[in-house]
Amino acid sequence: MRNLSNNKNGIILGVALLVILILIILSVAFVARAVHEKAMADREISGARALYTSEAGGQAGVGMLDTLINNYMLNTVNAANPSVVSSHAATYVGTNNPLGFLIAYVKNAGVAQLTLSGAEAVYTGSATALDGGSFTYTIRLSAKGNPSNVAANVWDFPYYYKIQTTGTKSNQSRKFTVLGDFTVRVQRDNFARYALFTNTQTMPSGSNVWFTNRTNFSGPLFTNGQFNFAYNPSGTFYDTVKQVNANGKFYNGGSPVNLNANVNGTLDVPSFQMGYNRSQTGIAMPNTTQESDMVAQATAGNTYGSAGIYVPTSGPAMAGGIYVNGDASMTMSVDGSDRAVYTITQGASTKTITVDAANNQTLVTTGATTDTYTGKPDGVDDVGTIIYVNGNLTSLGGAVQKDTQAVIATHNDVVIQNNIHYSQYTPSSGTVGQPGYVPPSAEGYGNLLGVMSWAGNIRIGTSAPNDVNVHATLMAQQGIVTVDNYNSGSPRGNATLLGGVISNNYGAFGTVSGGTGTPLTGYGRNFTYDTRMETQYTPPYFPTMNTFIAFTNDINDKKFWQTGGF
Repeated sequence: MRNLSNNKNGIILGVALLVILILIILSVAFVARAVHEKAMADREISGARALYTSEAGGQAGVGMLDTLINNYMLNTVNAANPSVVSSHAATYVGTNNPLGFLIAYVKNAGVAQLTLSGAEAVYTGSATALDGGSFTYTIRLSAKGNPSNVAANVWDFPYYYKIQTTGTKSNQSRKFTVLGDFTVRVQRDNFARYALFTNTQTMPSGSNVWFTNRTNFSGPLFTNGQFNFAYNPSGTFYDTVKQVNANGKFYNGGSPVNLNANVNGTLDVPSFQMGYNRSQTGIAMPNTTQESDMVAQATAGNTYGSAGIYVPTSGPAMAGGIYVNGDASMTMSVDGSDRAVYTITQGASTKTITVDAANNQTLVTTGATTDTYTGKPDGVDDVGTIIYVNGNLTSLGGAVQKDTQAVIATHNDVVIQNNIHYSQYTPSSGTVGQPGYVPPSAEGYGNLLGVMSWAGNIRIGTSAPNDVNVHATLMAQQGIVTVDNYNSGSPRGNATLLGGVISNNYGAFGTVSGGTGTPLTGYGRNFTYDTRMETQYTPPYFPTMNTFIAFTNDINDKKFWQTGGF
């Protein structure tokens, strides 16, 4: 019995030890598996974070590419001698060498930023720390076909871009590639890009025009003289403000002072969101040669000695634009077929010119007779509708058809007697000068108008409505943009401009109380910059400067993303 009992105890002990061993093995396996799965999870998390870091590198590369082109190249081209830029651009186009242009003009402080490597121009970004990891990127640019001479003083250089990034996190690395394309346009700079440009920031009499708390500009400003600021606040400026003089003029409580400063203590305090740059190089107004070129575009080289309204043709086809010899009035409209209509009266003669862009036709109606021609009144170079009046345009108003880009120019005065508005635009909301006011905008739409006077003024006439709207970029090359009888009568509300003003002097729009700023006569200025001008979307045939620019709008619009190695 004792041996049997001992045997049973031994068996039980052995089974217990076996169970314990199995439990230990299972526990070790479970712990090992847990450790392994945690390590795998950590690797997956690190890998995902490395991928996100790499993607961030791609975004940084896109941002740097935009800086290379729309900052470094733009500044280099703009600062270069215009004849050199023109010669280089023509040479690189003629030799089909777009990369050569990049290497030569993508510079920062005179230092080339791209290196030629075979058929690519390369930029390598430095390592950047991010969320405990880091990324690096390389931008590779290659030719997308041959560059081209689009028009006089306009060249296009097309490129592909490849941005290769490597993101690292906890010893895990992931690679990422961004692919896309863009086109650099090199062209003469255009006056239309300014919200305000003046030769002298005074009235023709020499008296100062002051920026006050009623002044707000969302686009760039430039004067070949000096700007004048009054009161606290004395205007808000959301883009660059540049002037040739070293000093600004400040009202100083009625005893004006010139200071090389942004503010005058607490008396006169303008708000500059992007700087107040003084001692800048002057920019000359366009010369009479550009007016002659505009006349040639409108007349197609013909000479018209008698007063009248002329639409140059060559047989059954349009040959130029619209030319008026003598003083005239004009109303723009859009008919029921969505066609642009210009009703022009000169003396006893009236012509209605209908532009049927959809069918590429122009209809000219005189009395009961209508003649139809192939083409549009887009000038010799087919850039856009051009209307030139060799005299005064005594009345102008109406609607700009939604797909129309036009310029209306005169040798003498232009008098705006009615609203001028785009058929397509985003209307304003709220009350001018009050919190929550949203100004009108033409962003994303195709209608565009430039109005200019070569030797006279652009005036808002006495027949214009209260709270008048003018959608156009206005230029008075030798004169001013002003309001007739601005200093008499009662307040007329606000003059809302969607565009810009370029003028020799600064014209008055109304008067206010010197003590309170309360409107007394004329209009208050409600000038809204047409932001399309920032990307050189300009009225056709609008005057250019003696400088060049280089830019692209495509970097952020044309791209696709590709993960994986490289």
